[in-house]
Amino acid sequence: MIGSVAMGLALNAQAVAAQPEGLWQFTIPALSDKREFLLLDVDGEWLAQEGGISMQFDHRDDRLSFRADNGGRVDAHVEPDGSLSGMWVQPRGPLGYQPMATPFHVSPDKGFDDSWQANLSVQSRPYTLFLDFFTDDDGRQRAVIRNPERYALGKIGFRVDDDGDGSFTLVSIAGQDPGPLSIEPGGDGTLRLAHPDFAHPIALRQVARDEASAYLPRLPGSDTTYAPPSAQDDGWRVADAADHGFDRAALGAMTAQIAGYDPTSLQPQLLHSLLVSHQGELVYEEYFYGHDREDRHDLRSASKMFGSAMVGALQQQGVDIHADTRTLVDIFDGMGEPLDDPRKADIRFGDLMTYSSGLDCSENSALGSEEALWTQTQEPNYWRYTARLPVLFAPGERYAYCSASADIVGASLRAASGKPVVALFDQLIARPLDFGPYHWALAPNGEGYLGGGVYMRPRDLLKIGAVYASGGTWNGQRLIPAAWVEESFTKHIEISPETTGMTQEEFDNETSRAWQGYHWRIDTVRVGDRSYDSYEANGNGGQLLIVVPELELAVAMTGGNYYHGGVWSRWRQRFIGEHIIPALGMDD
Repeated sequence: MIGSVAMGLALNAQAVAAQPEGLWQFTIPALSDKREFLLLDVDGEWLAQEGGISMQFDHRDDRLSFRADNGGRVDAHVEPDGSLSGMWVQPRGPLGYQPMATPFHVSPDKGFDDSWQANLSVQSRPYTLFLDFFTDDDGRQRAVIRNPERYALGKIGFRVDDDGDGSFTLVSIAGQDPGPLSIEPGGDGTLRLAHPDFAHPIALRQVARDEASAYLPRLPGSDTTYAPPSAQDDGWRVADAADHGFDRAALGAMTAQIAGYDPTSLQPQLLHSLLVSHQGELVYEEYFYGHDREDRHDLRSASKMFGSAMVGALQQQGVDIHADTRTLVDIFDGMGEPLDDPRKADIRFGDLMTYSSGLDCSENSALGSEEALWTQTQEPNYWRYTARLPVLFAPGERYAYCSASADIVGASLRAASGKPVVALFDQLIARPLDFGPYHWALAPNGEGYLGGGVYMRPRDLLKIGAVYASGGTWNGQRLIPAAWVEESFTKHIEISPETTGMTQEEFDNETSRAWQGYHWRIDTVRVGDRSYDSYEANGNGGQLLIVVPELELAVAMTGGNYYHGGVWSRWRQRFIGEHIIPALGMDD
């Protein structure tokens, strides 16, 4: 049975009542967020340890590779200045966590030219489950399940049926999955919840509601008065929002509204962070549900946009990469195979970045969906797998949201630069923008996956929004050509029933009309009688980076409303249109 941990929250030592009530918690503890790595060169003999455990060594050309028995790996090289640069690869974890790559860069130890010591950042991979029993307005007993990290078991609310023998059944109010879940007293003050995702029932312990910071948006009594963000020596210029013309009281009222959201709602607003930059300065930064500025949040598909950003950064370095690049032709040439369909010769880089390649890779495809990509085992190289997918439509004819087409952009990035995707991002984006630690999901062949799954601090995500809001610059230095920003923000294909091939009803159930740029969704923010063009990178659960160039405004949000697009898809209007822009005095 998977063990449970109370995380220091107050436990209820009383026996389980006949009618369960209150808040209950199950936890798989987070890993330590640091792992010590030590590397020594003793007379040409390399010695390495990870977490105090010796690692196996492999040396090829100027590359150093060290492997631990737990599947962890460090790939590194010594820079001309004596520093050590590389990637720590964190192995696959339980509950579906993918292998992750974390870049690092350390100077040699003082006094020892051939000795390096680093605290490698870890994607900590916690798992928390809250089960909350409460009485609704009609006096009926209800329950909700909340899983802050992944929302795996908490899509809906439940009614609580008494089975009459001391056990209970949770029945979905909406009649959807998961099916009925059984609950039994554990005899040790716990409740035992049986769920098909676990091999055995899991044990939950009662916790004090007013101490459960990961369950409530804010603990009772928390201050929601506006305060300027703090300077963190991370590249951000911070400012008081009032110095940019914002109404501090209005921003504080927005914070108070978020802090007051009810987590027992059947459509809860699980907003984890909200940050705002204006004219290149960070002016608002707030965190909820126990999150803070150092948390690296799963960005899901919002990280697809990184491929487009790297194209622009390569262009700024003088590399010849552009929207007309024929990615699939290059992949087949690299495999030494002829094109299996002549129509693939017409698929451009730009078609891949606008989800209009015509490949059979929509999220409903049995062959090319993200789920199909990750569950198939015959091809560890996802670029090759995607290149071999059937062609259904001519390029540019149909819109089909496709994680595989975002990922395959990495093939051209690697061909143009000669660097792996994660190393290229680190060189072109992360280091120039003074990123803190971040973690990148890897495909089975060890290449960085561009379809989603990067863990990053919200402050760092917002930096990319600030770059695009300024037309491609960061603190006065050009990172991306202004022409590429403009091209990325151009309306290349409309997202509509006609271009998706859906009926109006199907379309309305899945999305809304908008336009697609190069990995940026083009929409509008309404403020009174005015509308502002907005450019959005988004991901499941409420991972959002939104740019309003007319106001040189960028907003980053992270959230936990996984599989509830009807909730987080409204956050653009709910927060930017109803609070942030009006607070800037732009609603007149």
